[in-house]
Amino acid sequence: MTASATRPAGSVHGWVAHLRAGGTTPWLAWTGPDDTDATTRRALPGAQQLELLRRINLARESSARPGGDHDRERSRLADRVLAAPAAGRGKADLPLVGAAPTGFGAQPVDPATVSAHELLRVASTLLADDLVALGADPVRRGVPRPWRRRFRLVGDPLVVASAREHLLGRGRPEGGPRAFVVAVGGPLDDLLAHTWTQRCFEHGSRPWGDWLRFWRERDQLPARVDLDDSVRRWGGRRPLVRVVTDLDQLPAHLGVRRLPEVRVPGADQAELARRISAVVGIRVPVAERPALMRTLQRRMPDSGVAPVVVPAAEHAWVASSAARMTRRLTRAGYPVVGDLADLAPRAAADRPGPSGPAGVDGRQVLDLAIRMIVDPGWRTSRERSVER
Repeated sequence: MTASATRPAGSVHGWVAHLRAGGTTPWLAWTGPDDTDATTRRALPGAQQLELLRRINLARESSARPGGDHDRERSRLADRVLAAPAAGRGKADLPLVGAAPTGFGAQPVDPATVSAHELLRVASTLLADDLVALGADPVRRGVPRPWRRRFRLVGDPLVVASAREHLLGRGRPEGGPRAFVVAVGGPLDDLLAHTWTQRCFEHGSRPWGDWLRFWRERDQLPARVDLDDSVRRWGGRRPLVRVVTDLDQLPAHLGVRRLPEVRVPGADQAELARRISAVVGIRVPVAERPALMRTLQRRMPDSGVAPVVVPAAEHAWVASSAARMTRRLTRAGYPVVGDLADLAPRAAADRPGPSGPAGVDGRQVLDLAIRMIVDPGWRTSRERSVER
């Protein structure tokens, strides 16, 4: 079919019915029967919703199970996808090429050419609704016990969040009189990547490249990355401060034998969480969002994609910022566990991960989103996720 040809309405609705039944034929390849039943002539969904449903059907094909329950589940999911709004900034629902004459408004498109960004706007709405319906996992709080070392953790947000949760589960919360301020450091490019990633799983953030550019243009560091500033905010005094850059020694300075290994989310996981967080923020009160997003962080399946890295264009700024923070910490004279030289960003050859300008591939993010929509396992294992 040429882009200018217009098909009868029955053909368009026939293709929509094909997708609702689990079909995977692209719109321009559709030669199936028309749907002439007047009762089905509801308003057509946008090309974003229709193409996302087609891709979901493709992902479901290999695991398709015939039967009443499966058919009902498929029908419910199709209804949700086709009714879901596209969240965030982007285009309005796009009409199908050949389904309506060109006129005012958005130009008709071939659904197969709709970008991953547009499809993710719909997918993130579905996943946010699933997360809100699931609710937050309960917080594990161990029986409080007296112990000699009181602490206040600052620094690397991923390491700090993991350690804080583990210690709370053992009955060892932060705070208390004369608490040690333990500032967790590392290569500054890693600290920046970890900070953005953790923000995506809390309150959301700007896209990775935009977020970095925001701080570079101001020649500042985010609050949780600036170790000297973090220590001063908590009123840390020299005898009660430890700057830890050797993470193997961190457990000893928190009064435990070991800490769980920190899992750094992949670039696709962080970006998908960022998009979901924006929708969750509309669905629930602000105070409830972090707990829901931490639940998502525990449950989100791993796809093996590398975490984000600081692109080469920002490396000079990161290096100068690391040198400036090192000088301030040296002047402050805080005890250091490890070496302040470890705050310098790693050489390019030592930085694993994506090489793109922002470190995020929209196709990988979309693949992860579709996987989570198709496989409900991530939202059905509450006990296992709490035990992590």
